[in-house]
Amino acid sequence: MLRWLALAALVAAGCVSAVDAQQYDSSKDFDTLSAAGNNNPYDIWSDRTTMWVADHSDDKIYAYHMSDMSRDSSKDFDTLSVAGNNNPHGIWSDGTTMWVTDPDDDKIYAYSMSSKARDSSKDFDTLSVAGNNAPTVIWSDGITMWVADQLGSKIYAYSMSSKARDASREFDLVFNPTGIWSDGTTMWVTSYGDGKIYAYSMSSKARDSSKDF
Repeated sequence: MLRWLALAALVAAGCVSAVDAQQYDSSKDFDTLSAAGNNNPYDIWSDRTTMWVADHSDDKIYAYHMSDMSRDSSKDFDTLSVAGNNNPHGIWSDGTTMWVTDPDDDKIYAYSMSSKARDSSKDFDTLSVAGNNAPTVIWSDGITMWVADQLGSKIYAYSMSSKARDASREFDLVFNPTGIWSDGTTMWVTSYGDGKIYAYSMSSKARDSSKDF
């Protein structure tokens, strides 16, 4: 898990390309998370300076420096349960807002990046209407929010501006997705218990096995 976090972190932060990332570099692992109580890391997001790590057993998102992997508690989100966000799994940010999923709710919660305060005006709160009943990890290109459902073989899509469903941009899978990330051209998807990261074309939604890890 921690090696996957390091790999995903580097790709997501744009530090390495997907091809380069296949060469494992243990020097860039985040391997002391439990020292901070971050015992069940699930999803990550970075602005290249800070790495945020959601812990699905805490009502918290932990923050770490990208430069030396040390803790930066000043950037933690540590009052999520006040909003009912008790089981944070997926996180994504545009640099202004942090969106956080809770698979126990049909909702994606929104928080201000600067103050860590709730911003309910930016919530996605009607996911179950689409059948998206167990939202886990998320990724966005700033226009569309993609939401993996841990109980369904699907990645749902929603407009970032209206929060309305956009079924034309969804991915129908043959397994339950547990991790997603894209470079805008390819969507990479992990499956629990499978030693593989599957690749899909963003334009056609078809498999692109040449880009699998």
